[in-house]
Amino acid sequence: MQLIKSSLLISVLPALVLLCSACKNSDDKGSITFSIEGSLLNADNKTLYIEEMTPDNGAQFVDSIFCDKNGHFKYSGSMNYQTFFILHNTEYDYIVLLPDNGETIKISGNCDKLDESYYVDNSQGSLLLWQIQNYINDANIAISNIAQLDKKNRATLSDTQYEQAHKVTDSLFIAEHSTAYLMFYNFIQDNAGSLATLYAVDAPFNHTGRIFYAQPDFEVFELVLDGLENSMPTNPHTQFFKTRVEKIRSARILEQQQQQADQRIIVE
Repeated sequence: MQLIKSSLLISVLPALVLLCSACKNSDDKGSITFSIEGSLLNADNKTLYIEEMTPDNGAQFVDSIFCDKNGHFKYSGSMNYQTFFILHNTEYDYIVLLPDNGETIKISGNCDKLDESYYVDNSQGSLLLWQIQNYINDANIAISNIAQLDKKNRATLSDTQYEQAHKVTDSLFIAEHSTAYLMFYNFIQDNAGSLATLYAVDAPFNHTGRIFYAQPDFEVFELVLDGLENSMPTNPHTQFFKTRVEKIRSARILEQQQQQADQRIIVE
């Protein structure tokens, strides 16, 4: 599964990293029921939409939810296995939830800036996704500040001065990526076995980039898969991710074999 957000950040809530150990394995429970309710600012008489994020990263429409004049809404649903749900008002401003059996997920925030303002409670998996979204948002803010500084330097400094200043902003950008990498890596380690780690391994960086790439960071993908196979091996998200990791592994083996063959040719 791949993360479809284009936002990033680094707000730390240490208590949340302990939640995964308490996450329930929903593989063999049969039908799972849950509900979502909340009140959002600027949501009066608006319609929210809920979609399932399928294992292949597709979005499948589930239902629409009407908010009353106070921005209050409520939805009840069921699923055959634990999966992700997208709640949104507009196409590019949405949140992702990870409900489990019997949960009544509480949501608050501003409907006009849902991904930046929302808070979720009473759902262990959804809280982990909220933590990830905070990482994403904070990193986006830091990167935006660096970009604004670079833009200001370009407009006000001489070419020689800008060249030196650009080295500084480049180093700030690299440091921000390193910080984000460590935050997400620790998150994956601390929450091994939670589907939230699938969301973390595909986290974006600087909108068009990523935190982890399949080839150089393959051990991170293996870490996610190991945790999921131990906790929920029959979950379709686990099975799809396993196929993905196996394809990456095969590509790595072929690349290594090709490199070895090229080296033999050079030596001979």
